[in-house]
Amino acid sequence: MEQPANESEINIEEEQGLVASNSVFGFLRSGSKFFVSFLISVLLVRFLGPTNYGYYTIAVLYWGFASTIAGLGVNSLVQYAISKYRAQNSAPKLMWAVRHYLLIVTVSSLAASVVFFSLSGVIASVYHSVELGYLIKVLAFGLVFYSLAGNFTEPSFIGFQKMNNSFITGVLYDFLRVMQLVVIYLGFGLIGAIKFYDVIYLATSTVGLFLLYRSIKGFPKALKPGKEELSHFSGYRNFSYVISLISLSYGPVIALFLGAVAPDISSVSFYRVGLIMAGMLALPASAVGSAFFASITKFFEKKEFNGFYRMQKSLIKYSFLLTFPLVIASMVSAPKLISYLYKSTFTGAETPFIILLIPVLIVSIFGPVTQVLSAIGKQKYTMYSVVTGAVIGIILTVTLVPVFYSVGAAIAYMTVTLATLAVNLRLVSRYIKIIIPYRELAKGALSVTAMAIFLYFMLRIITRLAYLPLLLIAALLFYTVVLYLTKTISNGEIRFIIKIFKADRFVRMFYKKY
Repeated sequence: MEQPANESEINIEEEQGLVASNSVFGFLRSGSKFFVSFLISVLLVRFLGPTNYGYYTIAVLYWGFASTIAGLGVNSLVQYAISKYRAQNSAPKLMWAVRHYLLIVTVSSLAASVVFFSLSGVIASVYHSVELGYLIKVLAFGLVFYSLAGNFTEPSFIGFQKMNNSFITGVLYDFLRVMQLVVIYLGFGLIGAIKFYDVIYLATSTVGLFLLYRSIKGFPKALKPGKEELSHFSGYRNFSYVISLISLSYGPVIALFLGAVAPDISSVSFYRVGLIMAGMLALPASAVGSAFFASITKFFEKKEFNGFYRMQKSLIKYSFLLTFPLVIASMVSAPKLISYLYKSTFTGAETPFIILLIPVLIVSIFGPVTQVLSAIGKQKYTMYSVVTGAVIGIILTVTLVPVFYSVGAAIAYMTVTLATLAVNLRLVSRYIKIIIPYRELAKGALSVTAMAIFLYFMLRIITRLAYLPLLLIAALLFYTVVLYLTKTISNGEIRFIIKIFKADRFVRMFYKKY
């Protein structure tokens, strides 16, 4: 295990505040996305129906597939390069990285949009739908904007530790997604929903580029890095690109293969609904991990490991405490939750949803740690875990999906996620100690168990579906009270959280001694 000399140059309290502040914006972004995505998915399903929603899912998945290919691995490299040069206080090289990789993403996505457009007929023939080919042609026009938003501006904000900008573009995206529903409601149907995606990403990428320009305004002229650094970045980008391409084999491909072999396209909808709902519950842990990325690079560049381990321990704790109650509450109420959101026509999504919640829970513990390899430039080793997942994913997809359909797809995705995590952690342990706060997690598990019992009996007593949101809110409030009573969160941590949310004055209104 590498243990460089400890040369502390980082203000740990300041760094904790920065990570916490960015996590807050990440949580706010997650909350907005959580609400809007649920609203969108529920109403889209109801407006379009299982069959049309299946075609909608396939078209959007191919769009993401094309964007990943067009990205050339730049998204991960931009995040790493900006974090690295900020840690080194090298503004000219930072400017070079921004300009250089913006050009690469733009050119590659333009080329990909032409290819994507040309292949629309071939893709449509696989699913025996002429309409699907038209949908893909429409999406091809917006591929550049989609790629700029996902492959450039978003990773740039993470590298700059400007999650407030990510929040702004995210809220804009969510607002426009709501407007997408209006387009469908006005009678434009599936075609209107797809066409409006081009408008959504045009606006999102434009605002994102403007906010990024504000972040770098005033920097000196760009300075091209030396050959050694360029070689390192080239290798990092190549590994990132391979990772992105391989990841497609156990992400979109599972759903696309399911659509090709299932007797009914509705199976894609059931799997997709379960995946979306489970993904929403993974957002808090994801926000913590994204906020921690630039700090990891900074700690390793400065060779300051005591602060790293302090933050690692606390972030694992908060990631778990935020995710665990959401997962368990969803498992306990899954049948009613699916019926409440998607009506009885989507009860087939219940089992895939529960299966997909298992990796969400486990990843929540190790999420901040899995960022280490990418954040310190060891992207080559990250690729090993992804290759493992790809092999397992292909085998399970071919063997399970044709037999169990949406349930088989969920099992394949769950297994891939856990196998990838296991390999990643094994490689991470070469560079750091993975310190798990077992005592705090045990207290959190105890609190969640009490909440699950409370929710279970409340669901048996109050059976009307309309009251489900209130029951879930009550269960989460019950969990919060138990956390406080068991002292899982200390008074110092509560004060820190209050400070981050800038709620000091509000608290003093009710608690004079604060």
